[in-house]
Amino acid sequence: MGNTQGSPASPERPLPEAKLIIASGEGNPDLYYRTGFLTPDPYVFFEHSGESVILVNDLEVDRARKQAHVDKILPTRALEKLLSDQGKPASTINIVSAFLGEKSVSEVLVPFDFPAGYAEGLRRNGIRVVPGDGPFFPERALKTREEIRWIREVQEGVEEALWVIVRLLGESSVRDGTILSGGIPLTSEKVKSILKREMLDRNLLGEHTIVAGGEQACDPHMEGSGPLPAHLPIVFDIFPHHETNRYFADMTRTLFKGTVSAVHRELYHAVLEAQEKAISLARPGIESRELHQSVVATFESKGYRTGEKGGRMEGFFHGTGHGVGLEIHEAPRVGRSGEILSPGHVITVEPGLYYPGTGGVRIEDMLYITETGAENLTTFPKDWGTVSIP
Repeated sequence: MGNTQGSPASPERPLPEAKLIIASGEGNPDLYYRTGFLTPDPYVFFEHSGESVILVNDLEVDRARKQAHVDKILPTRALEKLLSDQGKPASTINIVSAFLGEKSVSEVLVPFDFPAGYAEGLRRNGIRVVPGDGPFFPERALKTREEIRWIREVQEGVEEALWVIVRLLGESSVRDGTILSGGIPLTSEKVKSILKREMLDRNLLGEHTIVAGGEQACDPHMEGSGPLPAHLPIVFDIFPHHETNRYFADMTRTLFKGTVSAVHRELYHAVLEAQEKAISLARPGIESRELHQSVVATFESKGYRTGEKGGRMEGFFHGTGHGVGLEIHEAPRVGRSGEILSPGHVITVEPGLYYPGTGGVRIEDMLYITETGAENLTTFPKDWGTVSIP
């Protein structure tokens, strides 16, 4: 993630101590992380002088009292009455402004992506609004043992779902370069629907799952469509979150069905070697960009070129990884820029090679950075005997 361009306070005027978020629990990972209260509609979070407060309407008060881990849960009812007595509409802006007035707070620190409409409304009501620069809760990047357990649970479900597809491919046949299941072409859409059903059975919600073969696999974010090709690499990138605890997992495997050429086998083993070398470097205290530099060096040593050709990028042209947690992409980065890895970080290591006209290969594991090294949270095999299915 790294730093974003915000509006930090000047040296003469420090950042406000009071923090404010107005968002839904489902839509704002920072809010859910801090309160544990999941809602489809927006509510107000305020933190100042060690006290955390949320403002909710009557519909959510009882549930908030059971679920939210904050110091105070206040219904908006009293503030709405106060505004009504003053002849003012009980808008979100006015409710928040009235609450801040009661707290004698005239300036607040908000997330960098705080809605502009809310910010402008608060400013009109005399509140200084300062967007943060960088993560709002930096501690979110360092996972607890409980969070690791939740991520591991999602990962186990991902692997179980992919094993279903491996068995399906094993039972399938090949004709004229196409994979057949039950005598009809096996499509990306069919495989994705099976994966989604298997994940739903495990309380996992998977969106934008990638099942891309042949030329489609050369675009790292192409989700894939149509009949799946035999004899060519098929990239499976699966990254659902748990329906209840909202934590993500992320895994990519490249599978083959049919006869695999020497070119594709070499491509696969180059990616696997680059990944394993990068994984071996992962430990607390190392700059995450060193993992990326290792991948680049491995590919260059094997003669795999990266650059533009025929108007398309080819080779290795994305970062080596990213953090995983309440968002599928969060701190820390693992790429050309990065940061020092610390115990509690969860990162992916996902090198890939993509050559239009040949195909694409990507392999991705998740690592948990421990006090002494790194624990691989991914157990799905990468050996040739598993990924190459006759």
